[in-house]
Amino acid sequence: MKNRKFNFDKKFKNRTIAIFLLSIIMVFIFAGRMLYLYNSRYKTGAARQRMKVVKIPAERGKILDSSGNIIAKNVKVNCLYFFPKDLKEGSRNKLIQGFSTILGMDNGEIDEVLNSEDIVRVKENLTSEQVEKIKNLEENSLSLTVENRRYYPEGSALSYVLGFTNSDGEGLYGVESYYDNYLKGKYGLNIFSGSRNGSIISFDENKELKSDGGEDITLNIDQSISAMVSNILKEANEKYKPKSMSVIVTDPMTNRVIAMENYPRFNSNNPRKARNKEEEKELGSLTEKERLNKYYDIWRNKSISDIYEPGSVYKLMTSAIGLEEGVFDESSTYVCKGYYNIARGVTIKCVSWYDPHGKQTMEEALANSCNPSFAQMAEQIGYAKMHQYLKAFGFGELTGIDLVGEQKGLIPDSASSMNIAQLCTMSYGHGISATPIQVITAANAIVNGGYIITPRILDKIGDKKIEDEEELVKRQVISKTTSDRMRQLMVNNVENGGANAVKSSQYTVGGKSGTTIKLEDGVYTSEKTIASFYAAFPMENPKYSVLVVVDEPTGMNSGNAVAGEITKKINDEIAKLKNLNRVNKESDITDVEVPDFTGETLRNAVNKANSRGIKIEIVNTSDNDGIIIKSQSVDPGTKINHTKVVTLVADDSGESTVKVPDLIGKYKNEALSILKDTNLKIIHTGDSQKSRIIKTNPPAGEFLRQKDTLELIYEPIKTDDKNNHNHEEDEDVDVDENQNDGEENQNN
Repeated sequence: MKNRKFNFDKKFKNRTIAIFLLSIIMVFIFAGRMLYLYNSRYKTGAARQRMKVVKIPAERGKILDSSGNIIAKNVKVNCLYFFPKDLKEGSRNKLIQGFSTILGMDNGEIDEVLNSEDIVRVKENLTSEQVEKIKNLEENSLSLTVENRRYYPEGSALSYVLGFTNSDGEGLYGVESYYDNYLKGKYGLNIFSGSRNGSIISFDENKELKSDGGEDITLNIDQSISAMVSNILKEANEKYKPKSMSVIVTDPMTNRVIAMENYPRFNSNNPRKARNKEEEKELGSLTEKERLNKYYDIWRNKSISDIYEPGSVYKLMTSAIGLEEGVFDESSTYVCKGYYNIARGVTIKCVSWYDPHGKQTMEEALANSCNPSFAQMAEQIGYAKMHQYLKAFGFGELTGIDLVGEQKGLIPDSASSMNIAQLCTMSYGHGISATPIQVITAANAIVNGGYIITPRILDKIGDKKIEDEEELVKRQVISKTTSDRMRQLMVNNVENGGANAVKSSQYTVGGKSGTTIKLEDGVYTSEKTIASFYAAFPMENPKYSVLVVVDEPTGMNSGNAVAGEITKKINDEIAKLKNLNRVNKESDITDVEVPDFTGETLRNAVNKANSRGIKIEIVNTSDNDGIIIKSQSVDPGTKINHTKVVTLVADDSGESTVKVPDLIGKYKNEALSILKDTNLKIIHTGDSQKSRIIKTNPPAGEFLRQKDTLELIYEPIKTDDKNNHNHEEDEDVDVDENQNDGEENQNN
């Protein structure tokens, strides 16, 4: 029994010791593990604190024009980052000095960087010299890296088509934004260590950090045509000083956009830079919020976002509607009396109200751009058809162009909501608002067989077309027969009508001008217009169409004189660039010399033009035919073809003024004969009986209102003649009154 008990106690003791030892071992194991985990946790935290991660863009896809020229690409740039949490005491002054001397930053920019709580991209596009100087600072809070940045070789040209990217490589505006998902690819990461030199963990160590490049895209845009258009707009801006200009060039048969330019324009490489000195001054005076809104305004693509009344360009649509519906044809006649009364208190005035067209055919009415005749056509078409076709031509709806920011425009809600004034004024493009892209899309349908086609900037993504052309056709709005007839009418507009600014002896072109008088503070004034022009060529097989819209040109401001001139230059340059087949046409016969119309009353200018067989158009809103011509589109003495239209700008106030003629060297009777019908009061100073005029007050070229005083100054009366002549100082003579003295009978 004792041996059993001893053995049991011994076994129990051994087991207890074994368990105890095992427990101690387990404690040490757990303690070691806990110590390891404890230590690793802080090591990991410390490592994470030392490691900085910045998302970087992938290699963004290139953008190519229709000929394969690169118009947007990536370049490698040196970038500098600042990590505020790593800034040590005593380093602030060193950074202030370095940022100022090395990077040229001002105090405000430096404070914004150093006071930031987040990682800041201080500068990009650093030169190699700047990089070396930054490294020499040996500052732990700074890190350098090489990244991709977007570069646009054309700078300002194409900026409204391309848009731009932000500092993170994300597309903003234009095709950069619209096709961002294809272009941007997959982001990579820059991981900065905590070392003093800001070294970067190699991408080779972790393939997941690598970026995947985006896809290249090819546009329908022709870089050479866009650059040419851009240069022409720059010249036009200097000449006409408008608020803005927009130009769209398309292939009318497919509605592919070949060029789209606005002026003034921003630079895609530096989109926040002011476009001119006035804008630079304005931006400097704005608050941060106001400045941001101004940037949005600068970046807005007016060709798709701004609406305007298309004016007489819309007469193409009205003509096509009537021909398609059979309510009139090219030989249908209308009577223009200068005015057309459509309702009590509502009168439509012809552009040639001072010299009415009289009886004319529909073809002549379109060539003459006669508003009263088109009002009569609108009445024939009727409310329902006019509104139906307005929508069918695409007004009041988005065209679907592949750019962001397109607007719908404004049209009447329904045919029943329209009144007679709206119906008639709509016939010549008033009372509706559209974007330039809507207008050229509708006008292209006139010449392409009647098809409304979605305009397209993009041609291919990689090697694959994104859409078939057939899918882009929305509808056929007029027949091919009507389209063919309209082409002939458009050519006639240019050859024999008021759209002759684009006439060419090298190719056949058709078109229509538009002059929209703007409404300001409830009053129409011809001082402020929107001048526009649509043209297509060569009309035997149209390959190009051009729409030019000029907002508030100064001086000459009609569609034919201003937008037509710009369109002609664009057409000619395209024909030269693309070696279009020449059409054998007789050269213009320059057998009519343009007289000087300035200073003439409107009535006299019309008589002078008619006597020489010169076609004129007058831009003004007054009904007074005694107002004075201020300027003309063709210089006096120029020889022109008898079909060319000369634009005259008349005083817009409605108050007749008189341009003081050059009377130096004239005798009294000669001067009074010249001043006949001017209604001026004349003062003769000096020897008016024997001497010639040596001066006038005011001088020649100044404008006077009727009943104003004009002083004619002669050679002084000789001393020995004083007793033989009446002293005529301060003598008042109204040239409207017959004088008893035969020598002063200036009204005969």
